[in-house]
Amino acid sequence: MRNRDGAGPGGRLEDDGGLTFDVVADHGARVLRMRGELDIAVAPGLETQVPQLVAGATGLVLDLTAVTFFDSAGVRLVDRLARECGRLTVPFAVVARPGTTPARVLEIVGFGPPLVRADLAAALAAVRDRA
Repeated sequence: MRNRDGAGPGGRLEDDGGLTFDVVADHGARVLRMRGELDIAVAPGLETQVPQLVAGATGLVLDLTAVTFFDSAGVRLVDRLARECGRLTVPFAVVARPGTTPARVLEIVGFGPPLVRADLAAALAAVRDRA
């Protein structure tokens, strides 16, 4: 992972395989917007940043809408984020549109509603409701 535009809220990170993610604030919640392939090549590097990504957040949404490939390493990242949010009592939700690879994989492993939401608005509402 190399840092672009600064780490943390408002930053963008990109790995050499093309995965990028933006960290933005949206109505009081922190949104991690992922784009590209979330797999074993990049997920372990992201996992090391989980404490930093969660720290100080009033709510966290992981947006997988633009993820084109998602495997068990992505599932581990979702689990790691969920556990860190739980530890710090930060409301957490995941955006994965029905029928997409991330939604299907998360459903197979038992991650569904209320953790996984179909769109960003629903995820933000869920996070705000639990704050």
